[in-house]
Amino acid sequence: MKDLSQLLTIINKWTEQYQNLLNILVNEQTALEKRDFTSLESLVEKKNLLVKEINSEQLAASQLNNTTQALNLSQMKQYCIQNEELHPIWEKLMVVVSDCHKKNEVNSRLIELVTNSTKRTFNLIKGFDPDNNIYDAKGDRKIVKHYGQPVSA
Repeated sequence: MKDLSQLLTIINKWTEQYQNLLNILVNEQTALEKRDFTSLESLVEKKNLLVKEINSEQLAASQLNNTTQALNLSQMKQYCIQNEELHPIWEKLMVVVSDCHKKNEVNSRLIELVTNSTKRTFNLIKGFDPDNNIYDAKGDRKIVKHYGQPVSA
């Protein structure tokens, strides 16, 4: 790499961006848990903008010249891992990226749970339970009928 300081600047910027993303994801999880959809809408918008920015930065970084050719992200990783000065900084970046990935997976599962819970609530309100878990006043299980036909899971 011609300019080590240029690469160092890029890695530090990515670390900062991913740390900001992690903060957004933590706030997103809180909003999901509280079902605070107003905050969630704002956070999702911020997250999408930041992810777009990160992607464009990585694309721009892949265009850096390494004497004769462009350096793709895989080559950049290898270069950083082999360089004593860059290796710890690259590792710090990878920890933050991994934390973002894990938090995003948690949030994805929370969204799935909220969605399923909401669908189930609406089905119960409409008197339709796809799991047949409706009980009558005596506590006995009641067969749910939809259009006159028993519903089975």
